[in-house]
Formats: sequence, C-alpha cells, structure tokens
Amino acid sequence: MKYWYILLFFSLLPRTLFAQAKNSISGTWISSKVTYKDGRSLPDEHVLKYVYIKYQFYRSGTLNTALAYFEQGTDGSYEINDGYLYIKFPQGGIMNTYRIESLKDTLILTERGPKGFDDPDALTFYFVPEPIYQNGLMLHPDDIFSIRLQDTIYKQCQKIYAKYNGPSFQHYIYEGIKDQISMDGRAGHFAATFIVSKKGIADSVKILEGIDDEFNKRFIKVFNRSRKDWRPATLNDKSVSVQMMVELRYSTSATTIPSFFATQRANEAYQNKDYEVAIYFYDKSLQTTPTDKENLYRRGMCKFQLGNKDAACEDWNKAKGIGIGNNIAIDAMIEKYCK
Repeated sequence: MKYWYILLFFSLLPRTLFAQAKNSISGTWISSKVTYKDGRSLPDEHVLKYVYIKYQFYRSGTLNTALAYFEQGTDGSYEINDGYLYIKFPQGGIMNTYRIESLKDTLILTERGPKGFDDPDALTFYFVPEPIYQNGLMLHPDDIFSIRLQDTIYKQCQKIYAKYNGPSFQHYIYEGIKDQISMDGRAGHFAATFIVSKKGIADSVKILEGIDDEFNKRFIKVFNRSRKDWRPATLNDKSVSVQMMVELRYSTSATTIPSFFATQRANEAYQNKDYEVAIYFYDKSLQTTPTDKENLYRRGMCKFQLGNKDAACEDWNKAKGIGIGNNIAIDAMIEKYCK
C-alpha cells in the first residue's frame, strides 16, 4: 500500500510544483533592464536596450502582454514546465520561450541565443513587480496637472495612471468611432484629455485637437459610455485623481502606404547598422508622418552613431514632445548625451 502512496505522491508532484510556480509568478511584472547572458550591457543602439515590457500573469494560466504602460495589452496564455516559461498566443502556439533563472523578488528570464540558453550573447531580462517598479520612479513637478485646495490632480505617467478595464482604451475609441462614421477622406491628429477621479469615474473631457464637428461629437458619445470602466490611479497606496490622455491618428492611403514601406526599409538598414541608408528612409517616412515618435527616436540614434550628437539630440527632444507614450529610451538618451 505504501508504494501506491509513493507513486501517487510523485504523480502529483509536477502539478503541485506547477501550481506553486503559477502562484509565485502571478501579478504584474515590468522589465527593468536587459543584458547579455554574461552580464554585458547592451549597446545604446540595440532595439531592446530600453524596452518596456509588461507581463500580467494570472493563476488561471492566462496573461496580458503590453508594450505601453497605460494599456492592459493583448491576451495570451503561459505555461511553466521544468524551469522554462512558455508564452503562448491565444490560439495556443508558442510565442516565446524563456529559461527561468530566478522567481523571487526579481523575475529573471533568459531567451535562447544563437547557441542556446547558455550562449554569452543570449539575452537576459530582469522583471520586477509593478508596485516596486513604480516606487522606484521619481515624481517631478511636471507630473502634476493642478493643485486646488487639498486636491491634487496628477498627469498620467508610468508612476501614476488610471487603468482601463479592457485591453486598450485607444482601441476602444477607434472601434466605437469607426462603427458610426466613415473615415474615408478624413485625416489628422486627434487629442483629448480627461480626469479619472479617485472613485474611478472618467469626466471633464476636453478636446485639445479635433478632426471635425461630426467626429468630435461621436468621440464624446463613445467616451461617455466608458466613464465607469476605470480603476483609479494610486500613490502611496491611496487613490488619487489623474489626468489621462487619448490620441488618435488618421492618414490617407496616399501617406500611409509610402510611410509604411519607407519605415520598413529604414528599420532593416538600422538592424544592419547601415545608418546612412536608414536615415534616408526615415527622412522619407517622416515627410508624410512627421509625428512618428519611434522613427524620430531611431533617426536620432542613426545620427548619433555617425557622430552627429547635436542633430541626434534635436530628434530625441522632438520625439519627447510628441504626445503620450513610452519615453524610456528617449529620456535615457537625452539624460546621457544631451545635457
């Protein structure tokens, strides 16, 4: 009889370990740095040097992946097996495989390199829980929108932001407008701010830059349906009011298609470190989409690699001034080289 118990114990052991691993990894983790496996720092021009990745793991085995702090991100699933973490598409196929180096206060994951997981050129990602990541960020005077009596309203930033109860508020707005009005022939940049209160209610919407009257009215209607679909921002474990922002960009096919292909050519040249060719195609793309933050940042990197630091700083500062988004890489380069 005791042998039956031993067999049962060992048959249940993998499930128990898997459940323990899922419990340990559940929560929201933010990438804090990326290095080579042997500890070397990535060069500044590496596309993953300042990458922002947010993994939100659930005990059910599902997860959300986001590359922007203010979005919940895309759905997926994960599996932990024999010390490896498998990130999967919603359909079940494996998107990425990591070897788990540590799963404690810091989640350390190694991605397979050309010669395997122990390859010195393999990439190692360091993740920390989102509250710890946010606590490590400084609060600047410019992160405050207004102070009235005892009520402070903050501006959304990585440290303080309200969370939309869905994958992407921007996508929700896009879809809500598209269902009612045609964007054929419409082009331009739309920007609006709103306040999410301490109770998680969105209000005080203000259109900073509209498209036209019909579009703007439709935006207000779509926005009003989502007023209660928020979780309030927190600071020091207390709910606070925060000013959020949504931006929409529309282009005609005459500008979108040439810009898309020019960006593809530019990125290929950037990856191959052919910076002169990359600048040529980034220039072409930015002629039709001058507010493309990523292209401005990478064009600046190309100029910097060619020794033109002043021109690089101009591009980075221009990119920093364009709307919301992740400025981790931009801020790092400005702080390091443009002071």
